[in-house]
Amino acid sequence: MPPSPNIISAPRTKILVVDDNRPAAMSLTWAMETQGYDVMTCFDGPEALSIADDFLPQVILLDIGMPVMDGLEVCRRIRADPLLSGTVVYAQTAWGDALMRKQTREAGFDRHITKPINLDSLLVLIGSDEQRRH
Repeated sequence: MPPSPNIISAPRTKILVVDDNRPAAMSLTWAMETQGYDVMTCFDGPEALSIADDFLPQVILLDIGMPVMDGLEVCRRIRADPLLSGTVVYAQTAWGDALMRKQTREAGFDRHITKPINLDSLLVLIGSDEQRRH
């Protein structure tokens, strides 16, 4: 039976995946898409800023160690953009030490997750952030 035209479904959460490691970015994108998220992917900081302003994601999964513009600077610029003020930004990095966690906090990241990413844990965190938003 087709859905009733009178029923309006909730919009899907938009996620922007940013990682200069293309296979890692595409794997994470695929994983998020299979969970029903609306996902866009890019591979460097300047591109992330451009896409984010148009796509207006609710969540950004942002790699830290990227050439051209690292994830710390990208996050600082996202935090300075009024269009993206409600975006939840996750640092995704292999660096989980106290200094890096301090740097990600100071740059404005909401969450710090270490690679390799545990998909189940990531989905729980995103679900928790979605609940807070609604």
